[in-house]
Amino acid sequence: MLDIFDGNSKVYKEVLHEALSVVVEDFMEIGGNLEYDDIYGTVFPPHKQEEEDREKQGLAFLKRLQREIMDNFPHVCSPLKEYVLFHILWYVHDGTEGTFLLTDTIQKSLKENNIDNLYVDELKVLNSIKTPRDLIGVCFEDLDFLDVGDLFDTYKKYPQYVTDFLHVDLDYYQELMPDDILSEFKEIQEYLHSKDRQANQDTENQEMTDTINSNEDFYKVVDSLIADFKHFIEHKKGHILINDKRGLATEKQVQVKFDMLANATLPRKGIVVSKEVDTGRGIVDFQLSKGADFQALIELKLGNHQRYKDGLHFQLPTYLLTEQVDFGYFVLVCYTKDIYEASKALYDKAIELSQKYNKTIRFERVDASGTLESASKIRKEEGMGFN
Repeated sequence: MLDIFDGNSKVYKEVLHEALSVVVEDFMEIGGNLEYDDIYGTVFPPHKQEEEDREKQGLAFLKRLQREIMDNFPHVCSPLKEYVLFHILWYVHDGTEGTFLLTDTIQKSLKENNIDNLYVDELKVLNSIKTPRDLIGVCFEDLDFLDVGDLFDTYKKYPQYVTDFLHVDLDYYQELMPDDILSEFKEIQEYLHSKDRQANQDTENQEMTDTINSNEDFYKVVDSLIADFKHFIEHKKGHILINDKRGLATEKQVQVKFDMLANATLPRKGIVVSKEVDTGRGIVDFQLSKGADFQALIELKLGNHQRYKDGLHFQLPTYLLTEQVDFGYFVLVCYTKDIYEASKALYDKAIELSQKYNKTIRFERVDASGTLESASKIRKEEGMGFN
Protein backbone atom coordinates (compact mmCIF):
# COMPACT_ATOMS: atom_id res chain seq x y z
CA MET A 1 0.00 0.00 0.00
CA LEU A 2 1.06 3.58 -0.54
CA ASP A 3 1.83 5.75 2.49
CA ILE A 4 -0.81 8.39 1.66
CA PHE A 5 -3.12 7.85 4.61
CA ASP A 6 -0.83 8.18 7.64
CA GLY A 7 -2.77 8.55 10.86
CA ASN A 8 -5.83 6.72 9.56
CA SER A 9 -7.06 3.28 10.59
CA LYS A 10 -5.94 0.11 8.82
CA VAL A 11 -9.47 -0.62 7.57
CA TYR A 12 -9.74 2.86 6.07
CA LYS A 13 -6.47 2.36 4.18
CA GLU A 14 -7.51 -1.07 2.92
CA VAL A 15 -10.88 0.11 1.62
CA LEU A 16 -9.37 3.08 -0.20
CA HIS A 17 -6.59 0.99 -1.71
CA GLU A 18 -9.19 -1.50 -2.94
CA ALA A 19 -10.94 1.39 -4.73
CA LEU A 20 -7.62 2.61 -6.14
CA SER A 21 -6.73 -0.84 -7.41
CA VAL A 22 -10.06 -1.12 -9.27
CA VAL A 23 -9.49 2.19 -11.07
CA VAL A 24 -5.84 1.43 -11.92
CA GLU A 25 -6.75 -2.07 -13.12
CA ASP A 26 -9.34 -0.60 -15.48
CA PHE A 27 -6.80 1.92 -16.77
CA MET A 28 -4.18 -0.79 -17.36
CA GLU A 29 -6.70 -2.98 -19.17
CA ILE A 30 -7.76 -0.18 -21.52
CA GLY A 31 -4.19 0.88 -22.23
CA GLY A 32 -3.04 -2.68 -22.88
CA ASN A 33 -5.00 -2.73 -26.14
CA LEU A 34 -3.53 0.49 -27.53
CA GLU A 35 -0.18 2.04 -28.37
CA TYR A 36 1.82 3.17 -25.33
CA ASP A 37 1.73 6.86 -26.24
CA ASP A 38 -2.04 6.83 -26.72
CA ILE A 39 -2.89 6.20 -23.03
CA TYR A 40 -0.10 4.94 -20.80
CA GLY A 41 2.28 7.71 -21.80
CA THR A 42 -0.22 10.51 -21.26
CA VAL A 43 -0.24 10.16 -17.47
CA PHE A 44 3.46 11.01 -17.18
CA PRO A 45 4.97 14.54 -17.09
CA PRO A 46 5.71 15.91 -20.59
CA HIS A 47 9.50 15.51 -20.25
CA LYS A 48 9.04 11.84 -19.35
CA GLN A 49 6.96 11.39 -22.51
CA GLU A 50 9.93 12.45 -24.65
CA GLU A 51 12.56 10.02 -23.29
CA GLU A 52 13.88 7.44 -25.74
CA ASP A 53 13.18 4.46 -23.46
CA ARG A 54 9.90 5.96 -22.22
CA GLU A 55 7.82 2.92 -23.17
CA LYS A 56 9.98 0.37 -21.35
CA GLN A 57 10.48 2.49 -18.23
CA GLY A 58 6.93 3.85 -18.22
CA LEU A 59 5.29 0.45 -18.45
CA ALA A 60 7.56 -0.91 -15.72
CA PHE A 61 6.66 2.07 -13.53
CA LEU A 62 2.92 1.56 -14.03
CA LYS A 63 3.12 -2.15 -13.22
CA ARG A 64 5.16 -1.41 -10.10
CA LEU A 65 2.67 1.26 -9.01
CA GLN A 66 -0.20 -1.18 -9.52
CA ARG A 67 1.58 -3.82 -7.43
CA GLU A 68 2.38 -1.36 -4.64
CA ILE A 69 -1.28 -0.36 -4.42
CA MET A 70 -2.39 -3.96 -4.13
CA ASP A 71 0.18 -5.50 -1.75
CA ASN A 72 0.36 -5.13 2.04
CA PHE A 73 3.79 -3.53 2.27
CA PRO A 74 4.18 0.20 2.99
CA HIS A 75 5.54 2.02 -0.08
CA VAL A 76 6.67 5.64 -0.29
CA CYS A 77 4.41 7.68 -2.55
CA SER A 78 6.90 9.85 -4.43
CA PRO A 79 5.88 13.01 -6.33
CA LEU A 80 6.05 11.10 -9.62
CA LYS A 81 3.74 8.41 -8.23
CA GLU A 82 1.36 11.14 -7.03
CA TYR A 83 1.43 12.79 -10.45
CA VAL A 84 0.80 9.57 -12.35
CA LEU A 85 -1.87 8.30 -9.95
CA PHE A 86 -3.72 11.64 -10.14
CA HIS A 87 -3.79 11.48 -13.94
CA ILE A 88 -4.88 7.86 -13.95
CA LEU A 89 -7.82 8.68 -11.69
CA TRP A 90 -8.71 11.71 -13.76
CA TYR A 91 -8.35 9.81 -17.05
CA VAL A 92 -10.77 7.09 -15.95
CA HIS A 93 -13.26 9.63 -14.55
CA ASP A 94 -13.10 11.96 -17.55
CA GLY A 95 -12.97 9.14 -20.12
CA THR A 96 -16.16 7.60 -18.75
CA GLU A 97 -17.80 11.03 -18.32
CA GLY A 98 -18.29 10.38 -14.61
CA THR A 99 -20.08 7.06 -15.06
CA PHE A 100 -17.29 4.94 -13.53
CA LEU A 101 -18.71 4.34 -10.04
CA LEU A 102 -16.89 3.05 -6.97
CA THR A 103 -19.89 2.80 -4.64
CA ASP A 104 -20.29 -0.99 -4.94
CA THR A 105 -16.55 -1.59 -4.56
CA ILE A 106 -16.38 0.45 -1.37
CA GLN A 107 -19.53 -1.02 0.14
CA LYS A 108 -18.37 -4.56 -0.61
CA SER A 109 -14.99 -3.83 0.97
CA LEU A 110 -16.68 -2.37 4.05
CA LYS A 111 -18.75 -5.53 4.48
CA GLU A 112 -15.61 -7.66 4.30
CA ASN A 113 -13.93 -5.62 7.04
CA ASN A 114 -14.83 -4.82 10.61
CA ILE A 115 -16.15 -1.27 10.33
CA ASP A 116 -16.15 -1.00 14.14
CA ASN A 117 -12.44 -0.30 13.72
CA LEU A 118 -13.20 2.78 11.63
CA TYR A 119 -13.42 6.28 13.04
CA VAL A 120 -16.81 7.95 12.53
CA ASP A 121 -15.34 10.58 10.18
CA GLU A 122 -13.58 7.88 8.16
CA LEU A 123 -16.85 6.07 7.52
CA LYS A 124 -18.45 9.33 6.38
CA VAL A 125 -15.61 9.93 3.93
CA LEU A 126 -15.80 6.41 2.49
CA ASN A 127 -19.56 6.65 2.03
CA SER A 128 -19.14 9.97 0.21
CA ILE A 129 -16.92 8.51 -2.53
CA LYS A 130 -18.81 7.88 -5.76
CA THR A 131 -16.31 8.39 -8.60
CA PRO A 132 -12.52 8.49 -9.18
CA ARG A 133 -12.77 12.28 -8.97
CA ASP A 134 -14.02 11.94 -5.38
CA LEU A 135 -11.09 9.63 -4.73
CA ILE A 136 -8.69 12.36 -5.87
CA GLY A 137 -9.95 14.69 -3.12
CA VAL A 138 -9.40 11.99 -0.51
CA CYS A 139 -5.99 10.70 -1.63
CA PHE A 140 -4.09 13.98 -1.96
CA GLU A 141 -3.68 16.57 0.80
CA ASP A 142 -2.58 19.09 -1.82
CA LEU A 143 -1.92 19.14 -5.56
CA ASP A 144 1.40 21.01 -5.56
CA PHE A 145 2.82 18.32 -7.86
CA LEU A 146 0.62 19.73 -10.64
CA ASP A 147 1.98 23.28 -10.23
CA VAL A 148 5.74 22.67 -10.11
CA GLY A 149 6.28 24.77 -13.26
CA ASP A 150 4.48 27.81 -11.83
CA LEU A 151 6.09 27.34 -8.42
CA PHE A 152 9.56 27.21 -9.99
CA ASP A 153 8.84 30.33 -12.03
CA THR A 154 8.03 32.15 -8.78
CA TYR A 155 11.01 30.57 -7.01
CA LYS A 156 13.43 32.02 -9.59
CA LYS A 157 12.45 35.56 -8.64
CA TYR A 158 11.19 35.17 -5.07
CA PRO A 159 12.58 31.98 -3.49
CA GLN A 160 11.45 33.08 -0.03
CA TYR A 161 7.82 33.29 -1.15
CA VAL A 162 7.91 29.64 -2.14
CA THR A 163 9.82 28.34 0.88
CA ASP A 164 8.62 30.61 3.70
CA PHE A 165 5.24 31.87 2.52
CA LEU A 166 3.91 28.88 0.55
CA HIS A 167 5.90 26.32 2.57
CA VAL A 168 6.75 24.34 -0.55
CA ASP A 169 10.08 22.47 -0.72
CA LEU A 170 10.94 22.20 -4.42
CA ASP A 171 13.71 19.75 -3.53
CA TYR A 172 10.96 17.20 -3.03
CA TYR A 173 9.70 17.67 -6.60
CA GLN A 174 13.01 17.36 -8.47
CA GLU A 175 11.93 14.23 -10.36
CA LEU A 176 9.06 16.22 -11.92
CA MET A 177 11.48 18.76 -13.43
CA PRO A 178 12.92 18.49 -16.98
CA ASP A 179 16.72 18.26 -17.09
CA ASP A 180 17.25 21.92 -18.05
CA ILE A 181 14.93 23.16 -15.28
CA LEU A 182 16.54 20.82 -12.76
CA SER A 183 19.97 22.14 -13.69
CA GLU A 184 18.76 25.73 -13.30
CA PHE A 185 17.12 24.88 -9.97
CA LYS A 186 20.38 23.44 -8.62
CA GLU A 187 22.30 26.51 -9.79
CA ILE A 188 19.88 28.77 -7.92
CA GLN A 189 20.21 26.61 -4.82
CA GLU A 190 23.99 26.71 -5.03
CA TYR A 191 23.90 30.48 -5.36
CA LEU A 192 21.59 30.87 -2.38
CA HIS A 193 23.70 28.53 -0.24
CA SER A 194 26.91 30.30 -1.24
CA LYS A 195 25.74 33.64 0.13
CA ASP A 196 27.76 34.78 3.07
CA ARG A 197 26.03 33.42 6.18
CA GLN A 198 27.33 36.22 8.30
CA ALA A 199 25.87 38.81 5.92
CA ASN A 200 22.47 37.13 6.23
CA GLN A 201 22.78 37.11 9.99
CA ASP A 202 23.67 40.80 10.00
CA THR A 203 20.57 41.53 7.88
CA GLU A 204 18.34 39.57 10.24
CA ASN A 205 19.83 41.35 13.24
CA GLN A 206 19.21 44.70 11.59
CA GLU A 207 15.57 43.76 10.96
CA MET A 208 15.21 42.78 14.59
CA THR A 209 16.49 46.16 15.72
CA ASP A 210 14.24 48.17 13.38
CA THR A 211 12.22 50.46 15.59
CA ILE A 212 8.63 51.60 15.29
CA ASN A 213 8.37 54.90 17.12
CA SER A 214 5.16 56.35 15.72
CA ASN A 215 1.80 55.50 14.21
CA GLU A 216 3.22 56.53 10.86
CA ASP A 217 6.01 53.93 11.16
CA PHE A 218 3.51 51.24 12.13
CA TYR A 219 1.05 52.17 9.38
CA LYS A 220 3.82 51.95 6.76
CA VAL A 221 4.66 48.40 7.83
CA VAL A 222 1.00 47.31 7.58
CA ASP A 223 0.61 49.12 4.24
CA SER A 224 3.65 47.23 2.97
CA LEU A 225 2.18 43.89 4.10
CA ILE A 226 -1.09 44.52 2.25
CA ALA A 227 0.79 45.75 -0.84
CA ASP A 228 2.98 42.63 -0.87
CA PHE A 229 -0.07 40.36 -0.63
CA LYS A 230 -1.80 42.22 -3.47
CA HIS A 231 1.33 42.20 -5.65
CA PHE A 232 1.97 38.49 -5.17
CA ILE A 233 -1.60 37.48 -6.03
CA GLU A 234 -1.93 39.80 -9.03
CA HIS A 235 1.52 39.85 -10.62
CA LYS A 236 3.45 36.81 -9.37
CA LYS A 237 0.86 34.14 -10.31
CA GLY A 238 -0.22 33.84 -6.69
CA HIS A 239 -3.82 33.64 -7.92
CA ILE A 240 -3.25 29.99 -8.92
CA LEU A 241 -3.11 29.11 -5.23
CA ILE A 242 -6.68 30.27 -4.65
CA ASN A 243 -8.33 30.36 -8.09
CA ASP A 244 -7.61 27.71 -10.71
CA LYS A 245 -9.28 24.88 -12.65
CA ARG A 246 -9.81 22.95 -9.42
CA GLY A 247 -12.06 25.68 -7.99
CA LEU A 248 -12.12 28.78 -5.79
CA ALA A 249 -10.54 28.86 -2.35
CA THR A 250 -12.81 29.55 0.60
CA GLU A 251 -12.43 32.62 2.77
CA LYS A 252 -10.69 30.53 5.44
CA GLN A 253 -8.22 29.16 2.88
CA VAL A 254 -7.36 32.65 1.63
CA GLN A 255 -6.89 33.79 5.22
CA VAL A 256 -4.36 31.00 5.73
CA LYS A 257 -2.32 32.26 2.74
CA PHE A 258 -2.40 35.80 4.13
CA ASP A 259 -1.46 34.54 7.60
CA MET A 260 1.60 32.78 6.18
CA LEU A 261 2.84 36.00 4.59
CA ALA A 262 2.20 38.05 7.73
CA ASN A 263 4.04 35.57 9.95
CA ALA A 264 6.93 35.39 7.51
CA THR A 265 7.62 39.13 7.75
CA LEU A 266 6.09 40.89 10.75
CA PRO A 267 7.54 39.01 13.77
CA ARG A 268 11.03 40.14 12.72
CA LYS A 269 9.82 43.69 13.28
CA GLY A 270 8.46 42.85 16.70
CA ILE A 271 4.84 42.76 15.51
CA VAL A 272 2.60 39.99 16.84
CA VAL A 273 0.09 38.46 14.41
CA SER A 274 -3.11 37.16 16.04
CA LYS A 275 -5.67 35.31 13.93
CA GLU A 276 -9.44 35.17 14.54
CA VAL A 277 -9.60 37.39 17.62
CA ASP A 278 -12.87 37.47 19.57
CA THR A 279 -13.75 41.14 20.05
CA GLY A 280 -16.90 40.44 22.03
CA ARG A 281 -18.93 41.69 19.05
CA GLY A 282 -17.67 39.04 16.63
CA ILE A 283 -14.45 37.55 15.31
CA VAL A 284 -12.02 39.83 13.49
CA ASP A 285 -9.77 38.02 11.02
CA PHE A 286 -6.42 39.49 12.11
CA GLN A 287 -5.06 41.72 14.83
CA LEU A 288 -1.52 43.09 14.47
CA SER A 289 0.11 44.57 17.51
CA LYS A 290 3.41 45.91 18.75
CA GLY A 291 2.77 46.39 22.42
CA ALA A 292 -0.30 48.34 23.49
CA ASP A 293 0.60 51.49 21.53
CA PHE A 294 0.52 50.17 17.97
CA GLN A 295 -2.37 47.98 16.84
CA ALA A 296 -4.30 47.28 13.65
CA LEU A 297 -7.29 45.13 12.72
CA ILE A 298 -7.61 43.48 9.31
CA GLU A 299 -10.83 42.07 7.89
CA LEU A 300 -10.46 39.96 4.74
CA LYS A 301 -13.46 39.16 2.54
CA LEU A 302 -14.13 37.47 -0.80
CA GLY A 303 -15.86 39.47 -3.49
CA ASN A 304 -18.29 36.64 -4.23
CA HIS A 305 -19.86 37.13 -0.79
CA GLN A 306 -23.28 38.69 -1.37
CA ARG A 307 -22.85 41.30 1.38
CA TYR A 308 -19.14 42.00 1.18
CA LYS A 309 -19.73 45.77 1.43
CA ASP A 310 -21.11 45.32 4.94
CA GLY A 311 -17.64 44.21 6.01
CA LEU A 312 -16.35 47.74 5.38
CA HIS A 313 -19.51 49.69 6.19
CA PHE A 314 -20.32 48.06 9.54
CA GLN A 315 -18.20 45.07 10.52
CA LEU A 316 -14.70 46.58 10.61
CA PRO A 317 -15.80 49.89 12.23
CA THR A 318 -17.63 47.92 14.95
CA TYR A 319 -14.51 45.87 15.68
CA LEU A 320 -12.39 49.05 15.84
CA LEU A 321 -14.82 50.71 18.24
CA THR A 322 -15.10 47.60 20.41
CA GLU A 323 -11.34 47.02 20.64
CA GLN A 324 -10.55 50.76 20.89
CA VAL A 325 -8.12 50.42 17.99
CA ASP A 326 -7.59 53.39 15.67
CA PHE A 327 -6.32 51.64 12.53
CA GLY A 328 -8.11 49.09 10.36
CA TYR A 329 -7.84 47.52 6.91
CA PHE A 330 -10.58 45.96 4.80
CA VAL A 331 -9.10 43.70 2.10
CA LEU A 332 -11.38 42.39 -0.66
CA VAL A 333 -10.17 39.44 -2.76
CA CYS A 334 -12.01 39.47 -6.11
CA TYR A 335 -12.36 36.31 -8.19
CA THR A 336 -13.85 38.20 -11.15
CA LYS A 337 -12.90 41.38 -12.97
CA ASP A 338 -16.48 42.65 -12.66
CA ILE A 339 -16.42 42.60 -8.86
CA TYR A 340 -12.93 44.10 -8.86
CA GLU A 341 -14.14 47.06 -10.92
CA ALA A 342 -17.44 47.38 -9.01
CA SER A 343 -15.64 47.65 -5.67
CA LYS A 344 -13.53 50.66 -6.67
CA ALA A 345 -15.92 53.02 -4.91
CA LEU A 346 -15.00 51.49 -1.55
CA TYR A 347 -11.74 53.49 -1.52
CA ASP A 348 -13.79 56.67 -1.12
CA LYS A 349 -16.10 54.94 1.35
CA ALA A 350 -13.12 54.08 3.56
CA ILE A 351 -12.11 57.76 3.64
CA GLU A 352 -15.66 58.74 4.52
CA LEU A 353 -15.83 56.19 7.36
CA SER A 354 -12.44 57.34 8.69
CA GLN A 355 -13.76 60.87 9.08
CA LYS A 356 -17.09 59.71 10.48
CA TYR A 357 -15.61 57.51 13.24
CA ASN A 358 -12.32 59.37 13.73
CA LYS A 359 -10.38 56.23 12.82
CA THR A 360 -7.88 55.40 10.08
CA ILE A 361 -9.79 52.96 7.89
CA ARG A 362 -8.23 51.79 4.65
CA PHE A 363 -9.51 49.67 1.78
CA GLU A 364 -7.61 47.52 -0.68
CA ARG A 365 -8.90 45.23 -3.42
CA VAL A 366 -6.98 42.29 -4.87
CA ASP A 367 -7.52 41.05 -8.42
CA ALA A 368 -7.45 37.25 -8.10
CA SER A 369 -9.22 36.69 -11.43
CA GLY A 370 -6.02 35.63 -13.16
CA THR A 371 -6.96 37.68 -16.22
CA LEU A 372 -3.96 40.03 -16.30
CA GLU A 373 -2.21 39.51 -19.63
CA SER A 374 1.43 38.75 -20.29
CA ALA A 375 3.44 41.94 -20.76
CA SER A 376 4.15 41.04 -24.40
CA LYS A 377 0.42 41.02 -25.19
CA ILE A 378 -0.51 44.36 -23.60
CA ARG A 379 -1.57 47.06 -26.05
CA LYS A 380 -3.30 49.49 -23.70
CA GLU A 381 -2.14 51.15 -20.50
CA GLU A 382 -5.05 49.78 -18.43
CA GLY A 383 -3.84 46.25 -19.21
CA MET A 384 -0.67 46.82 -17.20
CA GLY A 385 -2.50 46.35 -13.89
CA PHE A 386 -1.46 49.60 -12.19
CA ASN A 387 -4.16 51.02 -9.94
